Amino acid sequence: MNDRIVAIWIVVWLIVGVFFFGFFTNAYGDYYRTIGVYHQTNPVVCIMYPDPEQENVELITDLTHSSIDEWQTKLVNATNGNWQMFVLEYEWSEHANAYVEEFPHCTTFINYNHLIDDESVGRTGWDFSKSDRYYYWVEIDTHTIEKRLQIELTEDGGNVTSKTLIKELPENDLRNVILHEFGHSLGVEHYYVNTNCIQEECDYSPIMYRAVDLFEDQVKIVTEKDLNMVIRIYGEDGFGHPKPVVIPRHCEIIDMEFCPIVR
Repeated sequence: MNDRIVAIWIVVWLIVGVFFFGFFTNAYGDYYRTIGVYHQTNPVVCIMYPDPEQENVELITDLTHSSIDEWQTKLVNATNGNWQMFVLEYEWSEHANAYVEEFPHCTTFINYNHLIDDESVGRTGWDFSKSDRYYYWVEIDTHTIEKRLQIELTEDGGNVTSKTLIKELPENDLRNVILHEFGHSLGVEHYYVNTNCIQEECDYSPIMYRAVDLFEDQVKIVTEKDLNMVIRIYGEDGFGHPKPVVIPRHCEIIDMEFCPIVR
């Protein structure tokens, strides 16, 4: 009888242990999310340069090419697969009044915005609704806004007003934003750090981390974790090969094993 009781307790605690191990693994593990769509062939990246009267096109050209090259080179070095991305450039005069339909060969558009309409510094969208055409749309704000409160002292007291300032993004920040948004166009949504991690052990280094700090002179790069998520989407062969059996939408990193659980 005692042996049966002991056996029952062992089973109970094994079940509890598995439950809590799974629970805390999910709670403490960092993870990625993906967009759920992917390039079926090698991307054709069309860089749509901004109005040279408003922007430093030469700087934007250098930063954009170096960002694309970093993703491509590191992916090739990681797996030696087919990660080639074809890049085409269009001056402002070639696309200012044009429509997407006039560039049917482009699968990724990179655009630059000087007139800011919200507080984000980059956006990525996609359209896979047509069977014969799909594309990603990346938009980079070369400036950002800063809101400040102003206090005006008067004889009757004071007024508190807000003032919006438009600030040009520093070179490092602009490149960080381009790197990040281009990662979206490869199919990655964001990298998330679990809020319960010990501060010294929290890893905010991936370029696909969900937030980008501005005006702090940070130099960010595409990390191994960023590369692993892209490889997890396409497979080690890269672009243009059969779709992997399962493209995870939620990909956890557990004990340094990348995405052992597919969701």
